[in-house]
Amino acid sequence: MPKTIISKLQENPHFLRKNALAASKKKKVKYKKITFKISDNQREALEVICRRQKTTPIRFLKSVIKKQTARYKAAPAPVSYVTENQLQLFDLEPEVQKTTKGKTKKAR
Repeated sequence: MPKTIISKLQENPHFLRKNALAASKKKKVKYKKITFKISDNQREALEVICRRQKTTPIRFLKSVIKKQTARYKAAPAPVSYVTENQLQLFDLEPEVQKTTKGKTKKAR
């Protein structure tokens, strides 16, 4: 009979805590501080946008940066669907095997 969570807890009371700790380990995110200057008109426009969208300037700027940088992420490598027994229409190797010492075999 397979062991259930209850039977595993009876054997080891810290069973669930170990699994929770293993699942919660994540890679730390590194942050860098960036400062820049904007004009008074740009600041006022930013505040108007943030009031309309009911957000903060930092969250608004982060969302804009995220949208722009998402376009430059590395695309995953395309999956190759070539199988072992796939037909090779333009394969030149069979012609190379027919040649012997630079001369082609003549058909009789």
